[in-house]
Amino acid sequence: MKLVQLVESKNEALRVRDVAPILGVSIQQVYKMAAKGQIPSFRIASSIRFDPEDFAEWLRKQYPLRGAVHLNHSSRPA
Repeated sequence: MKLVQLVESKNEALRVRDVAPILGVSIQQVYKMAAKGQIPSFRIASSIRFDPEDFAEWLRKQYPLRGAVHLNHSSRPA
């Protein structure tokens, strides 16, 4: 499955632990990116969440070639 398709197939907000493996970065890096506004996110109380549609669009813009690559087992979200 393609990365963008995986994200778009989600019906609920993504968590940091879902986004980190998709981007291939640490959970801490995702928190930093969200805090700096480098990645589209929103807060629910003290939690950071990601709208799958917004995140998929961001992926297309940031990583146009990566969205076309199929996932391997090490890239699947937990």
